[in-house]
Amino acid sequence: MFLLAKDTIKFSILVALSAIFVDASIAHGLLWENDPYWTYWITKTFLIATVFLFGTAFLGIGIIPGLVLTAVHTLILEIYYQWLAPVGLPQEPEWLDFNHLWTTGVPVHFLAILGGYLMALWLWRRNHVVAETERGETWRFVVYGLVTAMIIVAADGVLTQTVLLRNFPGITFFVQHLLISFVFVCVWTAYAGAGRLGWTIGALMLAFVWTTYNMYLGPRGLPLDQPYYSGYRDLWWLSFPGGFVSALIGWWVGGWLMKKRRVIGVAGIGMLAVLLGVPTEPAHAQSRGTDGLIATARASGEGMRVTGADPYAMNSTVPMTGTISIQTVEMGNRWSHVQNTDGLRVSAEFTAGDVAYTVSIDKPMPRHPLGNYTTWSGVAYEHEMHGNTGVGTGKLPKVRPEIALWGWAQVSRNGEVIAREAPAHVMVMTEGPIKGVMLEIGTEDQGLIAERDGYINVMWPKVEALQMPERQDRMRQIIGWIAIVGFVVLFGGLAIFDRNDVSRARAKKL
Repeated sequence: MFLLAKDTIKFSILVALSAIFVDASIAHGLLWENDPYWTYWITKTFLIATVFLFGTAFLGIGIIPGLVLTAVHTLILEIYYQWLAPVGLPQEPEWLDFNHLWTTGVPVHFLAILGGYLMALWLWRRNHVVAETERGETWRFVVYGLVTAMIIVAADGVLTQTVLLRNFPGITFFVQHLLISFVFVCVWTAYAGAGRLGWTIGALMLAFVWTTYNMYLGPRGLPLDQPYYSGYRDLWWLSFPGGFVSALIGWWVGGWLMKKRRVIGVAGIGMLAVLLGVPTEPAHAQSRGTDGLIATARASGEGMRVTGADPYAMNSTVPMTGTISIQTVEMGNRWSHVQNTDGLRVSAEFTAGDVAYTVSIDKPMPRHPLGNYTTWSGVAYEHEMHGNTGVGTGKLPKVRPEIALWGWAQVSRNGEVIAREAPAHVMVMTEGPIKGVMLEIGTEDQGLIAERDGYINVMWPKVEALQMPERQDRMRQIIGWIAIVGFVVLFGGLAIFDRNDVSRARAKKL
């Protein structure tokens, strides 16, 4: 069943809102227990609307089109977060690991979006008369929207980014702007018309949408550089007028192509080929309630302390002996300081040479002081970091600690307190290129001024005891999987078997 242009837009927006609701409530709320921050929700809603708006125009609506378009969307989403953008922006960047992207990400996102699609399909069929609508010009309409959006984005790349700002904003920037522009051009054209007045006002509104998005959500520099945001002058004195003129140019050219209906399909294929031809740039405790995941670890005996100018030079060490005990409570990775702060308690005593140290960490670091990378609200279980992950330092190999924590440490040397709020990082590792328990204090900025090297980095090579919340975590994931599969089955059954109650009644009256 194919829909007319306005109905295609309405249905696609309904799918986007339904799918993002299922993704937020079940996938991230129940199964993963994390919140990727509101940038993710807005950008992903545009992505869902883009895929289903374009695909519905060619495939129509139904169970099979829903399965196909959901698979396409899932693939695009995982690729987007693998190579183009970290989650967590604009608060802090977090490049997702293989497990969260592909192992669990693919099936969970597929089921969440499919569940939203099936719910939207059921609601649509119950509220619209079932009458087979010819596809007619709808496919040309969405191709027009895509071609126009591509021309607008390309024009903005030349006029605004190259001429006015003189800066390449990164491939992610253009991908995000294309998603926004495609949905906006289609919606605006369907309701305001394709006439000169319609697209002139539309160009102005699109410039406003772009500028607002860039202000709050649209980072520059990704995927290879550190993300950063435009300031007032660049936004309003350069980007806004540049975007407006670019939209005028793109909309005028798109309108001309729309009149030449025989060439709009060829133009669409050509612009798509150009887009696909652009090379991507791969980027390389204190318990608060009973719902936290608790883990503990302990190590003791002989170890080593790193010395010298490089705090990560593992070949420049002196002997060390001591003990460390770790208790953590992981409360879920949500982006609210009030809603979520992990709990931790670390006690360490060790002696290197003739100097004895005592370290106590009981205050988590929910955010990195400079926002360079995520700290997962203080505690993380089995997340990749260091190496090329974008989290931590590239001077260490990529590791996947069973327990990792960031906190503020009090440090005493020979009984005298030398630091009360020193940034500290602890990792517990039983597998991988580094094994044992590593305690770092002040290693990033080497700001521990009471120490000659400006930092403390000690390591015990063997983990004596480790207790992880595997049973709790497994049970929560099972419940999440049951919920998301149950949602898909429920609305899949409704979409198939309860299709036309309202529609039949309306059809009889007609």
